[in-house]
Amino acid sequence: MRRLLILGATGSIGGTCLRAIADGRLSAVPVGLVGHSNVRALEELSTRFNCPYVLNTCSAALEDFIASHEADIALNGIAGAAGLEASLLCLRHGMDLALANKESVVMGGDFLFAEAARLGRRIIPVDSEHSAIYHLIQDHQDVDSLVITASGGPFLGRKDLDSVTPEEAAAHPTWKMGRKISIDSSTLANKGLEVIEAGFLFNMPPQKIEVTIHRQSVVHSMIRLENGAVYAQLSPPDMTLPIVAAVDDRHSRLENVVSPLSFKNLTLTFQDWDRKEFPLLALAYEALERKKGYPIAYNAADEVAVSLFCSHRIKYTDISRLVARTLEAGWDCEAPDYESIMEIDKRARQVAVQCSSCF
Repeated sequence: MRRLLILGATGSIGGTCLRAIADGRLSAVPVGLVGHSNVRALEELSTRFNCPYVLNTCSAALEDFIASHEADIALNGIAGAAGLEASLLCLRHGMDLALANKESVVMGGDFLFAEAARLGRRIIPVDSEHSAIYHLIQDHQDVDSLVITASGGPFLGRKDLDSVTPEEAAAHPTWKMGRKISIDSSTLANKGLEVIEAGFLFNMPPQKIEVTIHRQSVVHSMIRLENGAVYAQLSPPDMTLPIVAAVDDRHSRLENVVSPLSFKNLTLTFQDWDRKEFPLLALAYEALERKKGYPIAYNAADEVAVSLFCSHRIKYTDISRLVARTLEAGWDCEAPDYESIMEIDKRARQVAVQCSSCF
């Protein structure tokens, strides 16, 4: 049975994982829980699963806690840029990484995977799209390109978006997620982050990564082979399967993780996305093409923009404009280590805040 450290234990990812452990769908023992602010919830989980917890109040406390636990694998469900440091700490303290924090890959890029390789550790993706590709690609060495699906969010085809509220933007049509990722899904910034993540995870150039709008969120991703065949992974829009599959990482036989699909009345649709309707996705492709500091700046500017939108300081339509303005500042700088990554992140946030004064 695998020993598991959960970062973001009170969030959506952590909660789903713990429920799977409690009802027997995942064979793992939680040896440590990390949370951000919900002390009561952490205390209750600590008692229920008989394992210690820590409130992630500072880097030193987090590193000491991670270092004190002998876990086989860590599930990183921390939201945002803060997840990168946690990912590195887990790898450096001898753990494989079930990674739900896409920002770790977007910001860390080649450096993160070089660190994992140097330490002999594995990074297993948790995002449903990347989880599907990760497992599809295991049995095929002749993959030509990737196809990532997107729900299109709650505003697909809607023209007047100036009056959109944070509550409306966070109302995802098919997935139950946190506020920030739900808003990112409405602008397709989340899909942009996933395109960048896929580029680094699977060593694919942007022109080999396709996004298609799939409203039902049943087909999570597809791979195209060199012979023209397409393989897809289908399951209900439920994060339990990718979380369980990542944490287990083929160490046991998984059964009854999610309900099997019924094809009696199942309709699956696909359509192309529009660059004018979803400029943040287009900007993500450009950031992946340029690499260097651009993916870091893209993520930082988006985090600032969403925060400003949620506090009603900019309009919904200003989110993409703010990210575009920030990227125009130029980010042709290398990021060979954690310190340089965080320096670019800091500067990008400063530029984004300065740009917001124009809106």
